Amino acid sequence: MPRLATALFAASSLVGTALAHGYVQELWVGNTWYPGSNWDQYVEGSPVRPAMKDGAYVHAWDVNTEWIACGYNGRNPVPFSAPIIAGESVKVRWHGDRGWPGTAQDWWGHYEGPIIDYLMRCDGKCQDWYADRGDARVFKIQESGLDTSQGRQAQNYWPSQPSGNGLWAQDKMARIQQSWWEIPIPSDIAAGSYILRHELLAIHDNQSGGQSYPVCIQLDIYGGNNVYPPETNVRQIYQSNDMWVNIYEGNGGISSYTIPGPAIHRPAARKRMEKYSKRAEQLSHHAA
Repeated sequence: MPRLATALFAASSLVGTALAHGYVQELWVGNTWYPGSNWDQYVEGSPVRPAMKDGAYVHAWDVNTEWIACGYNGRNPVPFSAPIIAGESVKVRWHGDRGWPGTAQDWWGHYEGPIIDYLMRCDGKCQDWYADRGDARVFKIQESGLDTSQGRQAQNYWPSQPSGNGLWAQDKMARIQQSWWEIPIPSDIAAGSYILRHELLAIHDNQSGGQSYPVCIQLDIYGGNNVYPPETNVRQIYQSNDMWVNIYEGNGGISSYTIPGPAIHRPAARKRMEKYSKRAEQLSHHAA
């Protein structure tokens, strides 16, 4: 191949990689469907704060700044917050640029990395709350990383298998769930206005660091049991080394992965159920 053609091919490959981003195109809040954003454009009636025009991520060197809250374009509120009852779920669908041959090929475009979900209190209406406030606080409600009980899967729409001995959450979301992800809202939290901070952390690039894709969804949460979980300043949920992970170590990639951030808030009823389930399992083993 001539040198110029080679250079152009390499450049086009880099552009394709750079544009392997996305945005939340639609969602269900409880039993009600809403449109998401349209890249950087707000869609009327949506509770989703828009992303950047090219789906740009928050860079590794910005994870301890105010940008990590809602991304580079999500600081401004939108005029609508979606109502939901504590204990119900939010289901989001990411629009991307990948998919099986013969499909719309609009699934999320990265497959290596965790999915992490937080709630962030707005201290008033989220329609009046700006995400670059220095005192923004969050608590984690869900996380999913590398499931080592599952095997590595060929993608068909990628030239290789994911690196890592297991099934990454983002791979599961895109390939198995056609770019949908469900986030249960804790049943015990205090009613109020919150932002659901839904984040994809892509860690495929160990040279430039992790790529954070936070999406902020405005919610009015009703019901609950008046619980206020411990909160962490959003600028402190990451340590600098969390964004520099070499997932390519070992045979086929890493065999374990620790998800960054504070512990998950689990409603008390769920904690008791897990405790009793574990106790029953222990008694069953003892009887055997």
